[in-house]
Amino acid sequence: MKNIRPIYYPNTEALIDSIQKVVRKQSVVSSSTYPLKTFALLLGGGSACQKVDGIDHHMGFETLFVAKKNRQKKQIRKYLHTYYQVDDLPSLQQCCKRLFSGNEDYIQFLSMLTDAPLLDVTKLSQEQFDRVQRLFNYAKIFYPVVKEKGFYAFDVNEQIGLYRIAYACSLIDEEAFWSHVMRLTQRVLSMFDSWQEYALSYLCGVLYFNFRLELTDEHVKEAFALHRDLVSDLLSEKGAWGHGWYKQPTKNFAIDQKDIKPLLQDWYGADACLASDRILVDGCKVGYMYRVQPEKSWDSGWRFMAGDETQDYLHQKGNVGIYKLNTLCNYDQDILPFLSDEYGSAYARKEDDLFHKLSD
Repeated sequence: MKNIRPIYYPNTEALIDSIQKVVRKQSVVSSSTYPLKTFALLLGGGSACQKVDGIDHHMGFETLFVAKKNRQKKQIRKYLHTYYQVDDLPSLQQCCKRLFSGNEDYIQFLSMLTDAPLLDVTKLSQEQFDRVQRLFNYAKIFYPVVKEKGFYAFDVNEQIGLYRIAYACSLIDEEAFWSHVMRLTQRVLSMFDSWQEYALSYLCGVLYFNFRLELTDEHVKEAFALHRDLVSDLLSEKGAWGHGWYKQPTKNFAIDQKDIKPLLQDWYGADACLASDRILVDGCKVGYMYRVQPEKSWDSGWRFMAGDETQDYLHQKGNVGIYKLNTLCNYDQDILPFLSDEYGSAYARKEDDLFHKLSD
């Protein structure tokens, strides 16, 4: 079996320390009430500042920019083709998956610290193994800082920016734009609680992205100062990220957020799940739970229901939400022993008030 040997990256460790200083010096602003779509655009605040051929000024933070002249649109489309090989919606989706998936790497590497790794290094060629070894050691540096949140903020920021550019030149329509961006936004709301947390994940993602391109500790310093200064401006009192995190419509949860305790210890990898309001709002115990093979890097695959929900209830918007596994453990600690079970597992609570595994 191949062993991953430690590699040290002193430049990056120093930069991580500077990231924490930038984020810590910004005061935490309480949640604000503004439209969800405005918040979604703000999540792409870093990418909104990038220079794009055909767009001769800032795209703005809170509204969608559209090029007015056909000449501008042609320039923007040429830019997308030249630098990203994007010509339509499918190629845009593929580009985002190819370039801005550092958080999926991170989740995969975290799983290598457990007994159930997502990647079997014994099946890699020597060249592949050498690259994985360097990426694994590099990603591991960030865990004490970002924990399971990883680099998701960077991936979100870059994808929103690229979708905004595609919309600006009419390569995609508004429906396609919001369909993708709102999925990202809902995931962000399940992971982060402030712009400070989001900024930390974003800047760490900048380092990982540049390292993944070049695989050198020295290279990450070159483009980093610009991003650090940009985030400092965004977090300032008058900056786009300075007027408070999005305040979601109030749900009267059965357990107050301040009473949520850290019950799920030593969990690596994806920690999100779907759960019904019959549990979170009405306070019912988990009556039925199952684990699917996830399609997204943030998804643990677990689904939790009280067991009496109808299909109409489950399909009604807002009755099912994305939550952290630790949150569900606070609502029902009986689920804890089963969370590491394999994909495809399903359990139902029976008359004896115990979970029984359901056969295939």
